[in-house]
Amino acid sequence: MNATLLAGLLLLAAVLPALRRRRRRARRQARLVEDLPDAIDLLVVLVRAGLTPNRAVGELAGRAPDVWRPAFAAVGRRQMGQCRFVDALDELVAHAGPVAQPVLDALAAAERFGQPLATSLDRLSADGRAARRRLHDIRTRQLPVRLSFPLVCCTLPAFILLTIAPLLAGALMSITRSGSTP
Repeated sequence: MNATLLAGLLLLAAVLPALRRRRRRARRQARLVEDLPDAIDLLVVLVRAGLTPNRAVGELAGRAPDVWRPAFAAVGRRQMGQCRFVDALDELVAHAGPVAQPVLDALAAAERFGQPLATSLDRLSADGRAARRRLHDIRTRQLPVRLSFPLVCCTLPAFILLTIAPLLAGALMSITRSGSTP
């Protein structure tokens, strides 16, 4: 009995940190998706204000949403090391994951081929807002399922104790009284 309990506790101690890391990564990925349109909109504003794409990315290191700042700061640091802007953009994907790939592609196409950056970033921003909307819709649909546990475990027992138990007690009392009187 003690050996199985100890083995179970050791297994739990080994699995819990991995589950926490996985949950933390999933939360960070969701925040990256949520904040991507805001970061793109800031990039569009900076580009339309007259900054070159590499300067705009450098400015985003201090102005982007919190979850995106390390990725843009890494691009800026790599650029200061005399690396080409297109090569430094790989840091976006390295820090933010595949969520940043469309932004990297748009910036690289603007740098290499001279494509207009603001129009492609506007499209990316609209796509990002649609993805954020879908994410919020999914969370909204999950809410009733998540609320069912507290409803069943907390509210239902209280309802039974406060309404049904007194009714049953009253019915049993009336049955015992009517059965004892001749």
